[in-house]
Amino acid sequence: MDFVKYIDLLRKNMKTLKKVLIAYLVAVVIFDVVLPRDEAHAHYWIDKVFAFWTVFSVVGCFLLIKIGKGIAHLFLSKDEDYYG
Repeated sequence: MDFVKYIDLLRKNMKTLKKVLIAYLVAVVIFDVVLPRDEAHAHYWIDKVFAFWTVFSVVGCFLLIKIGKGIAHLFLSKDEDYYG
């Protein structure tokens, strides 16, 4: 399969892709809430909180992306008239 066509298809259907990914995240949270837990074998108190690790990973990914973009912008960006 031609990856350029696949990426172009994803870019054209960005709203649908966002809806699918949000639905996936909601399904993961619901699965985490419905999943039976054995609280007697929880290693930490945070393991007893429903959907904590799911929310933690989503927030962590968001922060990593924002911090990475901020650092890249800080070190890699040049002034508008840098080459002029």
